[in-house]
Amino acid sequence: MLLVLDPINLTEISMNNGYACFLDQLDQAIAAYPTLRKVGVDDRVVLAGCLPVIDRDGRLWEEYEVEIHASEQFPHRFPYLYETGGKIPRIGDWHVNEDTFTCCTTIPAEEILRCKKGITVTEYIDEQVMPYLFNQTHRRVEGYYVNGEYAHGVKGLLEYYSHVLGTDGSPGVTVRQLLYIAENTCPPRTSYCFCGSGLKYRHCHKKAFQMLQEVGVEILRMNALMIGRRYGVL
Repeated sequence: MLLVLDPINLTEISMNNGYACFLDQLDQAIAAYPTLRKVGVDDRVVLAGCLPVIDRDGRLWEEYEVEIHASEQFPHRFPYLYETGGKIPRIGDWHVNEDTFTCCTTIPAEEILRCKKGITVTEYIDEQVMPYLFNQTHRRVEGYYVNGEYAHGVKGLLEYYSHVLGTDGSPGVTVRQLLYIAENTCPPRTSYCFCGSGLKYRHCHKKAFQMLQEVGVEILRMNALMIGRRYGVL
């Protein structure tokens, strides 16, 4: 059960740095989204309430009850989003993690890249939550996601990395290139590209290499392993 907290109680809650940063930003988020409020859930303060989805003609299309919780690594990772009204099926095909019931708004690599310099709660709602809810509403009404999507889980990882690397959906080629990027420093600009295209690196995978190294070596290795095992190429 949700309990609206008096602001004086906020100081009594022990907090790590991510949680403290999250709390500091809640008033700003509420100013931008007045239908949200601070509530207490399991001795923590979360942002909860109703978010309206407006269609292209400016009409109310749907409303969702949500909770937004601080994540351990906020603001360098997204907060956790929960849809609590039961309108979105709690299954992977609808981009909800079935073990935690958190909503999956994007691929982890994109999340890491977006949060390199930090993200505010308001920016998270603007850039992730509202497009996610709009897309879910469009699928419920029209039968498909209007803004396109990556599949949930490992298939979505392959789709994302294949798009970035231009590997045409090949699990084997994608995994090999991910492992190369994870295990090597940036090649010389005038060398031939590691992908085997015959083009110079600077005219081929330079941008993708530099961007994906920002994701982090361990994440790239883990994702390559997940794809490789799923598709039998490792």
